[in-house]
Amino acid sequence: MAMILNCNGSACKGRSGIMLRVLLVQFMLSLCFFTSIASGMSQNRDINLTFEKATLSQALKQLGEVADCKFVFNYDDLNRYQVSVKLENKSIEESLGILLQDKPFKFEREGEFFVISYKDDTKKEDGFLVKGTVKDEFGLPLPGVTVIVKGTTTGAATNPDGTFELRVKERNTLLVFSFVGMKTKEVMTEGDKVLNVVLEEEAEMLGEVVATGYQTISRERSTGSAVILNSRKLDQVQAIDLTSKLEGITPGLMNYGGTMAIRGRSSFAVGSTPLLVIDGQVTNASLSVLNPNDIESVTVLKDAAATSLYGVRASNGVIVVVTKKANKNKTNVNVSAGFYINPLPDMGYLDYASTSDIIDFEKEFIQNNPTYQQNPADYFALKNDRSNPSNLTSVERLYYEMSLGNLTQDELDQKLDAMRKNDYRKEARKALEHTAVTQDYNLSIARGGEHSNLFLSFRYEDQGSYAKSSSNKRFSVYLKNEMNVTDWFKLTYGANSYFSRSEVSNGQAGFMNTMPYERLRDDDGNLVYQYYRNYYMAQDINETEGLKFMGYNSLEASKQNMITTKDLYLKFFAHTDFKLMEGLDLGLKFQYERSNTDKDQYDEVESYKMRELINQFASVDSYGNFVYNVPDGGHLLKNHNRNEFYNFRAQINYQKAISDDHEVSVLLGGEIRQDQWNSSANEVYGYDKDKLTYAQVDWLTLTQKGVIGQLNTSRAFNLSENISNGETKHRYVSAYANAGYTYAGRYTLNGSIRVDQADLFGTDPKYRYRPLWSLGASWNITSESFMRDIKALDLLKLRVTYGITGNVDQSSSPYLIGAYISSMWTNSDVTDIVSPPNKMLRWEKTSSLNVGVDFSLFARLNGSFDVYRRYSTDLLANKTLDPSLGFTSARVNNGEMKNIGVEFSIAYDWLKKYKDWSLNTMFTAAYNKNKIEKIGFTPSNASDMLRSPYSNYLEGDTYGSIYAYRYAGLTETGDPSVYDENGEVQSGTSVRDIKALVVKGQLAPKWNGALTVNLKWKTLELFTKFVYYAGHSLRNDVTPLYSMYATDLFNPGYGEISGNMHKDMAKRWTPENTDTDIPAMGLYGSQQDRNLQWRYADVHVLSASFVKCRNIGLSYVLPQDWVKYLKLSNISLRAQVNNPFYWAKNKEGIDPEAFNANEGTRTQEQVTTYVFGLNINF
Repeated sequence: MAMILNCNGSACKGRSGIMLRVLLVQFMLSLCFFTSIASGMSQNRDINLTFEKATLSQALKQLGEVADCKFVFNYDDLNRYQVSVKLENKSIEESLGILLQDKPFKFEREGEFFVISYKDDTKKEDGFLVKGTVKDEFGLPLPGVTVIVKGTTTGAATNPDGTFELRVKERNTLLVFSFVGMKTKEVMTEGDKVLNVVLEEEAEMLGEVVATGYQTISRERSTGSAVILNSRKLDQVQAIDLTSKLEGITPGLMNYGGTMAIRGRSSFAVGSTPLLVIDGQVTNASLSVLNPNDIESVTVLKDAAATSLYGVRASNGVIVVVTKKANKNKTNVNVSAGFYINPLPDMGYLDYASTSDIIDFEKEFIQNNPTYQQNPADYFALKNDRSNPSNLTSVERLYYEMSLGNLTQDELDQKLDAMRKNDYRKEARKALEHTAVTQDYNLSIARGGEHSNLFLSFRYEDQGSYAKSSSNKRFSVYLKNEMNVTDWFKLTYGANSYFSRSEVSNGQAGFMNTMPYERLRDDDGNLVYQYYRNYYMAQDINETEGLKFMGYNSLEASKQNMITTKDLYLKFFAHTDFKLMEGLDLGLKFQYERSNTDKDQYDEVESYKMRELINQFASVDSYGNFVYNVPDGGHLLKNHNRNEFYNFRAQINYQKAISDDHEVSVLLGGEIRQDQWNSSANEVYGYDKDKLTYAQVDWLTLTQKGVIGQLNTSRAFNLSENISNGETKHRYVSAYANAGYTYAGRYTLNGSIRVDQADLFGTDPKYRYRPLWSLGASWNITSESFMRDIKALDLLKLRVTYGITGNVDQSSSPYLIGAYISSMWTNSDVTDIVSPPNKMLRWEKTSSLNVGVDFSLFARLNGSFDVYRRYSTDLLANKTLDPSLGFTSARVNNGEMKNIGVEFSIAYDWLKKYKDWSLNTMFTAAYNKNKIEKIGFTPSNASDMLRSPYSNYLEGDTYGSIYAYRYAGLTETGDPSVYDENGEVQSGTSVRDIKALVVKGQLAPKWNGALTVNLKWKTLELFTKFVYYAGHSLRNDVTPLYSMYATDLFNPGYGEISGNMHKDMAKRWTPENTDTDIPAMGLYGSQQDRNLQWRYADVHVLSASFVKCRNIGLSYVLPQDWVKYLKLSNISLRAQVNNPFYWAKNKEGIDPEAFNANEGTRTQEQVTTYVFGLNINF
């Protein structure tokens, strides 16, 4: 029989204390240094023991207990020998020498172990000496594995390098290999043949624990709905953030369109983002900034029984993250590097019109203009009027030159034909953008001792950007150390921090908006300037002394107007655990978080933005001199955010097993926290970056009277100062309790209750003390006696839970809220009333019913099935008020919403019996149906419901519905027409009654899930994941009905003529082209209703369902022989392709993930990306 006794080689560990430094770097370095000392420093203990006719194995066991040592030996070999010795003031090595004196054994120290074995010249017994190595699935050696001859007590334990030796009597002997957390394995010996044994992890769901943040309980005792993901499953996908790793493998958790939700949306006013908990405490950080390499496991809590202890913050579900820790008595150093290559997106996906088509459109647009047809001079006189000039495109300027007699028709056509060859989009892309490469480097150090456990990690990210002038870098540090100070006191402390710096230009007009016939450089390489103000006015300004040059060039602007953002996040935490008595302990947790964001935008005096602004507000005094109301110089805008969060929790835990059939657990705790947000903004003009000086501005004139400047003399223009200060503070006090009871490992009851108090709740006492609670029950059917003969069934468990969770809107208040502002007219302080008082304000509540089944068959098939109903009441929503109250509407607790759904997951191990092969698949599916049950506000304008369905909705509809007009087709003149609320056809007139609208779908998917396939041969592994989203809709990206030139080419409006025109405008209705479904264009002036009725027609609503291959990854762990030669523990390589292909139900070539579904516009293509990774373990 094999035995292992604990040791470090030293008996007692030293303790070192540290002081918290003011600066983070000092804190980290000091903490790491002293922690290392605490883990490694030892002092020799004098051993005093007396043995009288004790077996050698008994003597070593007692020595191990006294000296805090770990021995590896064969029990049967040592048990034959007796010792009678007295040890006085001896070291561990001296004691071993005395005990083994005159015995056929020797000892050697290997790392943290003392290995007792036969002396080399000792004659062994007859039989066969079996040697071998035991490793895990990743090729890492497993020390301390028990190896026993089946049916006997004869055995051994593996050494620190995973090797073992065992003498057996028969050539073919059955050995049993067992290790905690691994599947027991039986292997037949073949004489002296060396055995290479690989142990696999336990089957899914068996042995798992559910971490709720307040307690950690076995899966068998859990009654709530939870998904548990260990680091191995998370590491199947290589990604820089945790969100990508969770996709598809957690039924009910959906991250789509930039919105994350668990089991649908349950609030109108509060977002759907789940609560994030790290190592037992709520954090204000986001999932995107967590380092996936620091994470040991993730548990997604979905129903009331799992989340109710978090009170008014848990209605959206909870994601519990547990960070890594070291293995006991082992030091591990891990280095990894990841490279993410993102090629430039295909511009063809955006369906933009060609250069030639845009030129033809402009020609037709100008020639058919009624004013131009009557007199071209009048058309251009209006555009060139210095009192209110308009921009002229290059095509318009050629027509203007022809109207002046400077060009003939043939010369104009020749110049237009030459312009057709230009492609500004491609030229600008080549000059301004490149392939984005993200680099991710990680270093982690994990050291486990007898009394401490240290985990320290460093990360550096260089997040690639398509824009050559942009950059984004981040450095992060994470530290956690657990120290068993005494048998009854455990201290855990640590820190987490990241610092990021990004730079991006704010001075560029999107090059897709610029007319594609323009140039960035001429044939000689000189910069070509565009004029976004009237060209002829700009030329006069360029020649006027004292005014700024009005030309714009994207290449020049790409390095100007830089916005520099610096983010600093700090978190310090300390946890203490006191064992008061058997089964009773007290836990205290404290956490402090701070986040600072500094955003500086510097606009150089040479930048187009400042040149234009100075000219715009440059007036002329009585002497004819220019007065620079915006000082001649640069501009600096500074925004600061300072946020602090405190959290303290005290909790008593009691666990007791009464006989073999009864288990009781009770926890009782209280929590206090404070959240504070501070913000400020200020700006200066006339700023000199080198001298750090700035000029005074006459804001009274600019804000009240305004200035008639040089770009438009029709009226005075105003400019307001950007200056603000804000502070928000909220405090919370909470009490909670939980109790659980398990009988005979079969029946479990669990209940929780929590009461939250906050300044966010109403002043009416009846709304301030409403508890949140849950009840749950589970039945482990496989533990029943009548199920024991069903060997194929590993687990069958039924769960039922019901409870009430809550949500709180931090932007609402029970009190009258006002903001102090400065009047632009009197420059005195005034109060702007933001919201009326609401003494009945209360938290939103969601009642949740969940019924679920967990199952496992044949130790290779496992899964779960859940059905749920969530009903949310007291939702904050707008309500129409009597205007005599002083407000036309207010946000009150008067909304109700329902979500019902099912979730399913199943996994199967296809090649379980094959030695070197494994094939595992997992399929998940989640369905959610949402319905608005009650609201007290009815929209009055159809256009509001079409454009903003998340703010304007109707009772009985799905939250986030797609509303549409009933389309009646094109009229004889090529105009779109729709049916009004009375069923009559309308064209060219406003249809704003909401009864004219119909519901054509919803924006959020009803179905989502994934299929994963993992094929492995020895240490070569292939992984792929397919994701799917279905049951939702989108609007087709129909062409806008262009009717006027863009007034702001930096940000052209919908339906305005610019460089981003849709290619389908070439198919528009004309008297010569009536066989088309694209309406006529060029009717001049704003055509809002035509665009509204065409864009939001029901015939343009398409299915948004799709299936996409999200990842294909290949990983390889190098053979241990190669790794040992390099004196390393493990080396693995990885290559991965993301989003290589997809299928979408719509037939328009639309990728729903690269699309604005409600607006019906394409966004940047989601490209296929390539990932390469290297991981080295020391």
